Amino acid sequence: MASGSKKTTRNKKQQRKPHNHLPKVGTPADDAYLQHESREDLFDFGLARPKSGAMNIVLIVAVVAFLALGVVGLLYLTR
Repeated sequence: MASGSKKTTRNKKQQRKPHNHLPKVGTPADDAYLQHESREDLFDFGLARPKSGAMNIVLIVAVVAFLALGVVGLLYLTR
């Protein structure tokens, strides 16, 4: 026999995220939105959105250490 739980879950409304509608094309609000988004895209080009602070700090420290070792290596080799 089938249980009634399927029917109750099917009838429930799903909660949805609020919609952020785009402004109409050609309006000053649209121009401001496009300018903001294009600047954000240029700033974040090729970067992933930050998910955890600790992992980002470790990654930044590793990159800085790698670059510092590269500079020290170049200075040592050019002596």
